[in-house]
Amino acid sequence: MFDAIAPRYDLLNRVLSAGIDRRWRARAIRSLQLTGRETLLDVCTGTADVALQARGAARVVGVDFAGAMLSIGHRKVMQAGEGTRIGLLRGDATHLPIRDHSVDAATVAFGIRNVQRPEAACVEMARALRPGGRLAILEFGVPRIWGISTLYLWYFKYLLPAVGRAVSGHNAAYSYLPASVGAFPPPPEFMQVLERSGFTNVRADPLTFGIVYLYTGVKRG
Repeated sequence: MFDAIAPRYDLLNRVLSAGIDRRWRARAIRSLQLTGRETLLDVCTGTADVALQARGAARVVGVDFAGAMLSIGHRKVMQAGEGTRIGLLRGDATHLPIRDHSVDAATVAFGIRNVQRPEAACVEMARALRPGGRLAILEFGVPRIWGISTLYLWYFKYLLPAVGRAVSGHNAAYSYLPASVGAFPPPPEFMQVLERSGFTNVRADPLTFGIVYLYTGVKRG
């Protein structure tokens, strides 16, 4: 499915979020407090948007299971002249091809809900992080403000799938999106997942009325 929608994935992200997705990623990157010396691991990197925005990292390693997504990401990295700073690997989020305690920060942008076993991926990121390393995860949520919640749920259930199907030509992908968001644990529950996985100082900050949540934490020990 992700390989099938890869050619229109970036366009749809911009259109369906009205361009706000770049601000969400920038907020996540700022939360890592990068100094310019860190190695950043971007899990579910897709077409490498986070990797390219994370200019504060000395080195970025992006991992994703979708080959077509990585192909587009690699082309973007080369076009940006970032080939020596950013490396992309094909791999499974629950079995990351990364050595223990070898990265300083980790990110996931709108991908953790697509992992079959999200807690296993969180444990893997904790394994890869050095003690004190920072984590930032962006994931969709449901706004709690009544009027906004009603409008958002209508958009998410009806308009978003219709636009996604029309632009991508893929019938299932943009029906999958609202279904996967509905199946993902609510913020308090996912915070517990992160704590069990080896993170402390875990937070869930709502962005844009709670359309998106930024989850942050620090690797224990």
